[in-house]
Amino acid sequence: MATSISELEIREGARSSLGSGWKRLLVVGAGLVLTATLANVVIAMALRNGLGVPTAFQPLATPGVASLTIVGMIGATLVFGWVARSQPDPRRTFVLIATAGLIVSWLPDLVIWATAVFPGTTTRGILSLMALHVVAAVFAVGILVRFGLRSE
Repeated sequence: MATSISELEIREGARSSLGSGWKRLLVVGAGLVLTATLANVVIAMALRNGLGVPTAFQPLATPGVASLTIVGMIGATLVFGWVARSQPDPRRTFVLIATAGLIVSWLPDLVIWATAVFPGTTTRGILSLMALHVVAAVFAVGILVRFGLRSE
């Protein structure tokens, strides 16, 4: 009987730990979305003004920057949660995935540059977009790796 109680306590403890881990990740993910979005919007405005990127170049406008940063940071949080649940070394694995994701995220920017599909497309505008991807990746890795897991 003592064995059953111990096993039951272990299972309940694991369930509550998992629940608190997901709650923590939800809070950390929300903080990541807010901070990375604010940073990217401010940096995008500074880059646009400082580098003289044409206002016609809409990918660097606030709505596009904010919405794509929000989507990206939600995705990063979900990937981190999946990695934390399935990998023995989730921090290292997430850094590797985030690095690969950063490189892949530049491909659409390069396509925009090559095709000039948006009015006002310039090399400075494209490099500005690519820099925003770096900012978002740094925030995602820094915040999720540092705060995303419950300390043991």
